[in-house]
Amino acid sequence: MRSTIVIVVLLLLAVYGLAQVGTMYRAKGDLETFAQRTLDFVDETTKESVKTDIIQTAYKLGITVMVSNIDVVYEDSDEPTIPQRLTDRIGTQFINKRMVISLRYVAHVMGVPVHQQITKSEFRQVAAPVVQPNKATQELLDSP
Repeated sequence: MRSTIVIVVLLLLAVYGLAQVGTMYRAKGDLETFAQRTLDFVDETTKESVKTDIIQTAYKLGITVMVSNIDVVYEDSDEPTIPQRLTDRIGTQFINKRMVISLRYVAHVMGVPVHQQITKSEFRQVAAPVVQPNKATQELLDSP
């Protein structure tokens, strides 16, 4: 009888632990998706509002994230995109920015701390070269 009770308790603990692990990974996946979508709104002036949005979304998912554990980077990048590599041969110059959202938090599974980290990054072309038309093309454009 005693062994049956121990087995039932262990099974209940295992089911409870698996449910907590599933909830933790679902919340992490949802937060990763939100961070990826948020990259579209990152620029030099919105870093703090992006951090606030991430904290609010994490709170809704049951995750506690400190502001000090969120890094939002918006910086110049020399890394060309694939289409830019193709046009680089003709001497065009592009200005690209790299956006990175990185956050760290601790989730708890049955009282055991599990350290989690999410990092999402993206490159964005912010300026493209402007080609001045040659003299013949400019004359055609200026003619009525």
